[in-house]
Amino acid sequence: MSPRKKQTASDATPLSQIQAYLANNQEDHYNFEEVRDYTISSGSLLLDIEMGGGIKPGVIRASGVTEGGKTSCALSFARNFQQMENSMVVYIKAEGRLSDDIIERAGIDTDENKFFVYKSNVYESVIDFMRDLVKNNPSDTRYMFIIDSMDALVPRGDLEKGSDEAIKVAGGSLLSSNFLRNMALALASKGHICYIISQIRSTIKLNPYEKGDPKVTNASGGNAILHYSDWILEFQPRFNKDIISTEPNGKGKLLGHKCKIIFRKTSNEKTGTQVEYPIRYGRTGGKSVWLEYEIVDMLLQWQMATAKGAWVTIGDELIEEVQEKTKEEFKKQHQGIDKLRVYFEENPKISEYLYKKFLDVLKKA
Repeated sequence: MSPRKKQTASDATPLSQIQAYLANNQEDHYNFEEVRDYTISSGSLLLDIEMGGGIKPGVIRASGVTEGGKTSCALSFARNFQQMENSMVVYIKAEGRLSDDIIERAGIDTDENKFFVYKSNVYESVIDFMRDLVKNNPSDTRYMFIIDSMDALVPRGDLEKGSDEAIKVAGGSLLSSNFLRNMALALASKGHICYIISQIRSTIKLNPYEKGDPKVTNASGGNAILHYSDWILEFQPRFNKDIISTEPNGKGKLLGHKCKIIFRKTSNEKTGTQVEYPIRYGRTGGKSVWLEYEIVDMLLQWQMATAKGAWVTIGDELIEEVQEKTKEEFKKQHQGIDKLRVYFEENPKISEYLYKKFLDVLKKA
């Protein structure tokens, strides 16, 4: 057997030199990682449309006021993430908000191999735990981490200090910066998702001549989260006009409300977009997003139905398709949008078919 020919300077190319370096330093990069590209739906058609179908591996930051919908949205993504083969949701509970009722409403699969709650607010413990799952992953599991919240994480050294000694002003920013420097690239490269919940503070501009929105929202965590996040979702306060009820202006029986999100950073050039999607009260099993409400909006927006006067008319082509696929009669005319929403609630086979139809279109877009 002839000896292997030694590579000479004339044989070398820039690519061969790069490949040799990568092969000899595999612990320092992710170039050999298999590309894992997938999209996870939010559970809302209206939100998915603006997000290009949902979220992909990487870092998502959700900020906003209390009860703005941050945790509910995270769990809605998580429920759909669990539908993926060999996947697990890890909820890092640094605050005491997560309850059995919230989990039940979200429809989370609580099987021990699909959902785990890690109860710790010690920063070093959380990052070591996540790093171990990401880097030592013999089962090749895809993880979705939910950190609730980044603000509640405390350095181990601060736990034994008095409140006057602990990190104050720069604490949240420092932790966020360190965390994301350690984890952001590994998470995205290895096909995992990290959904970080953080609080928000509002200030009012006092200068009447200063341009821009007079209400300025400042999320905790500093600039590091802004740079490392693929998406930043800012959940807006809820007002009376956002309430959905049986009578105008929030009167009558309360049925639900509209959750409002402003995209502060996106990966699809939709920064600044505001999305509103409806939440239906009293539902469990992951059905809080009011899909029947959204389906009506989609039918009208995509001209599959027309509203004229007091009546909404479904297109003949759609009626034929739905009846053929579901074997259910699809009524052509409905007296008003509200009656059509009720019709879809009473005919789940039709509404489920239409939801999947719209979702398939979004995935192919």
